[in-house]
Amino acid sequence: MQVTLPSIGLPEGHARDETGAPVPAGWGFLRGPKGKITDPAKITSTDPDRGYSGKPGGVRGTAPMSDYQDKFSKIVDLLEERSPQGLSISAIARELGMNRASVSKYLEMLQSSGDVSMQRFGRSKLYTPAHQVPFSELFDRLSSAIVILDADLRILMVNTSFIKALGIHRERNIIGAPLFDLNLRILSDPAIRRNIERIRAAGPYLAEMQHIEDSTNHIHLIEFAPIASRAGKPGIMISLRDITAWKNAEVALKNSEKKIRTIFETAPSGIVFFAVDGTILNANRASLRILGLKDFQELVNGNIFDISCYKGKILELIRQGKVAETELVCDFDLLKQEQRIPSSRSGIAYFDVVFTPIALDGGGAPREFAILFWDVTTERLTRKELVFKETRYRSFFENTCNGVLIYEPVDDGNEYIFKDINHATEQILRMKKEDLIGRKLFEVFPDLPDPDVRNALIRVLKTEKPEFLLPLQYRKGKDSPWIWHYIFKLPSGEIASFMIDVSDAIREDAEGPLRACGMHRQHSRDQPAPVSHAD
Repeated sequence: MQVTLPSIGLPEGHARDETGAPVPAGWGFLRGPKGKITDPAKITSTDPDRGYSGKPGGVRGTAPMSDYQDKFSKIVDLLEERSPQGLSISAIARELGMNRASVSKYLEMLQSSGDVSMQRFGRSKLYTPAHQVPFSELFDRLSSAIVILDADLRILMVNTSFIKALGIHRERNIIGAPLFDLNLRILSDPAIRRNIERIRAAGPYLAEMQHIEDSTNHIHLIEFAPIASRAGKPGIMISLRDITAWKNAEVALKNSEKKIRTIFETAPSGIVFFAVDGTILNANRASLRILGLKDFQELVNGNIFDISCYKGKILELIRQGKVAETELVCDFDLLKQEQRIPSSRSGIAYFDVVFTPIALDGGGAPREFAILFWDVTTERLTRKELVFKETRYRSFFENTCNGVLIYEPVDDGNEYIFKDINHATEQILRMKKEDLIGRKLFEVFPDLPDPDVRNALIRVLKTEKPEFLLPLQYRKGKDSPWIWHYIFKLPSGEIASFMIDVSDAIREDAEGPLRACGMHRQHSRDQPAPVSHAD
């Protein structure tokens, strides 16, 4: 591809302004570094066709260069004063008292340098100050380092980025020098030189190359393009950009994508991506296994709303558009019958789900979403069964007529902490549950027969064989109940005890002999006295 420079033309010589910076001949020689008109007396040029003699202070003719500078400034000042109204050549000549032909030449030069603009109205030409950014300033502000070569591979133009990128001293003038004689880093690479030679020879070439600089490990993108000046002379434009940060970011992005892909493919939890209308976009292997499918094609015609028994729940999550945890229920029999999804599973399944929207780079409402899910059917059914058993146990525990005590052994079985008691125990011991839970058995009831009770508990703890305890009292006193115990060890390591209040039986057994003795006395009193007879 060949590039032609704008109407300002490719310079055929080279020039320097008062700062020593290179100025392209033919378009930039009237502007200084900040866009101000530069005194031509301070510019030298090798271009014989531009009207300069090559020496300061002389143009073809005898007028001093300062006179030309003054006239350039007057013309531009007048145009800016009358802006936005345009002025014709005649009007400018009249206003400034100048020769019309001279004004025409000055305007032609100012237009070529980008200082004025011209519009035609019929046969008239109206001039106004140029509002566009001058090409020289634009070229110098480009972030890419650019060098333009002529057909002999001599440097015609460079911008500030090129000087900085290649570490060229600002006082060094490289304009007009052969590129290959400068030994510039990067551009001295043999492969890059061969590519430049191919362009000059009009042969096949690479439009861009990447180069790794050994000394810094920086990566540069180098672009090449053949160009032509306005006069039709060939040249070459080369641009360089340091793309190290971009390459590092690219590598980091690829590594990140690889990690995400690995997680997606190997995660034991199901991951499904879907669109706002429910269309399933992608699913990992774990998803297929959980759903009882062989490959993604069996799911691709399905819809995320079909998998859940409650479509409204997913719609609400989409509407809220934020990360959330929930539970979904799937009826596999219904899924096979109505949606024709060939799952190997049947019955009802329960899934714990993390829902997340996929944020857009530009913001706005998300259009894609993902769910991370895992099958909790077994856990849920087990939990349900456990709740049922717990309810059944608690009902039996609380409503049985016998007292039930649960102890936790501590200090190698020398002491026991109350863990639970039922309502019947509260009545038997005449104490509230909250007054016993967490307290020690022998501290609360120091009157318990010791070591009989303690030794029995230790034996059950160690041998795991149940034992009966003879009726005993927790507190001494006539009114304290007599309690019979059946103690045994639980799988948890705790000790349980069934309690029965046998106070009435104990009292009856104790009162039986007394009642018999009383009845004997009463019977003796009721018998008639014996009669004695004398012989």
